[in-house]
Amino acid sequence: MLVALAAVFVLVSGAFGAILRRREGRWRADLLSDCAGRLAAPRLGRDRAGFATLRGRYAGTAVDVRLVPDTLVHRRLPQLWLQVTLRTPLSTGCVLDVLRRPAGAEFYAPDHLPNCYAVPEAWPPDTLVRGTAGADSLHARLAPVLAPILADPRVKEVLFTPDGLRLTLQASQGTRGTYLLLRGSRFPIERVSPELFDGILDAARRLLLALSETDPETQHARAA
Repeated sequence: MLVALAAVFVLVSGAFGAILRRREGRWRADLLSDCAGRLAAPRLGRDRAGFATLRGRYAGTAVDVRLVPDTLVHRRLPQLWLQVTLRTPLSTGCVLDVLRRPAGAEFYAPDHLPNCYAVPEAWPPDTLVRGTAGADSLHARLAPVLAPILADPRVKEVLFTPDGLRLTLQASQGTRGTYLLLRGSRFPIERVSPELFDGILDAARRLLLALSETDPETQHARAA
């Protein structure tokens, strides 16, 4: 009798676990569905962990979108980051990384950047600014444009490279009960809101516009 009950329990537990896994898979795959219409020629996909990805074009620029779950920082609730990358050549010749609230475990951010720069007074004081040779000039030029963007507490990182621009924002924060009891991550979000996505795209547009306005080569081409 006990053996039969145990077998039934195993079967029921397995079936219930399969249902939960399918539900989790659908949730991960649908997270960016409401944002696809914001891009031209959108293409939804999934990464290796099953989280939604999105590719398309915005104002003629190639855009890559992905979600990054972050559970590495001890005594902090898990975070779900939304990363939006605009892939367009920038005539910076350097890398500039602006990171809010650094914890030393930002695996998605570039490391070993050799130079650190002072934080402007208009920026949040908990900001770390790093870069390669020549990034000091880019830092100074973009400081006024970055100030209102960094004032949003959801902003985690703004990264400039010769290949493009990437913004990382908080899409959701893990629920406290799940984390405290099970040290697991459960994010109370059904889908990423189009409004949040629109805000990131607008911030990226302003940064690219500022880069074109401060780029001597671009200004020369316009004058010609």
